[in-house]
Amino acid sequence: MAGFNYGRMAGTAARLLDRFNQGVITLTRSGAATPGQNPWDPPTRDDDQIFVLTATVAAVTVDQANAKYIDGTLITTADLVVTCAAPPIEPAMTDILVVGGQARTIKKVAQLPSAGVAVAFKLFIQG
Repeated sequence: MAGFNYGRMAGTAARLLDRFNQGVITLTRSGAATPGQNPWDPPTRDDDQIFVLTATVAAVTVDQANAKYIDGTLITTADLVVTCAAPPIEPAMTDILVVGGQARTIKKVAQLPSAGVAVAFKLFIQG
């Protein structure tokens, strides 16, 4: 969409989510493993990257907003949905989300909007 300022919208999303901040929620990306110089050398691993998210957490409910995500197998009503402002990296299902000190598995990542510049993300996690 020509003329629409997605950067400004991302800032607005971050401010609104910060207002309803529900504690510390972090996204952890494991460091990459590099093979040793020789086959007998152990691999080295980069440090994990940890990002503090501006986010809210809610139960997945069967309403019009979330119905498209619930499939009864991957995403269920026992799960949680984290809505967060766009972090410096794009979240992946291989990342770990820590909510209230508990590590959670990411089951689905939904970018908002679904195309173009990310303003926010919905991260569906194991409840």
